[in-house]
Amino acid sequence: MAEIEWKGIIWKAAYGSLSVKELLTILKGFGPMETLKFESVGRFHGELSLALDEEGAKEITIYHLEVLERRKGMGRAALQRLKEIFRGDVYVEDPGRIKVRNANDESLPFWVKMYQEGLIDSLDSEGCHLTPDMRTGGAKDPGRGNAKGSGPAGAAHGS
Repeated sequence: MAEIEWKGIIWKAAYGSLSVKELLTILKGFGPMETLKFESVGRFHGELSLALDEEGAKEITIYHLEVLERRKGMGRAALQRLKEIFRGDVYVEDPGRIKVRNANDESLPFWVKMYQEGLIDSLDSEGCHLTPDMRTGGAKDPGRGNAKGSGPAGAAHGS
């Protein structure tokens, strides 16, 4: 399985195998949508996919994000770095088949805060659903008033 370091992060296919050329094509936004594993050694790691929407804008979907030092701004820094690299909308999603390790009640406030700060554009999980239009729809507290159900966010884990 090919693994490359690109823009300071190590990338490889999450499922199956991809060549270095295929990985670079996907990372640059020209390849098919694939789920990739990423790691910034000593800081954070996770899984994401990249796609282009109907208008050609990049969409980054994060399925898993885990930071190694919680409560030190690493989660925010990881999201800022990914957004800077890909220059697209960031969606956080639990597709159901990727079970997140160590998901807990503490992750939902993090994701709501990142949504409010504009670092993520959408959150879709069993515990909460936030969409881009909620920001302009006048919702005062997207983490409470628009959440479906209760409990942990389940989508990803960060800090």
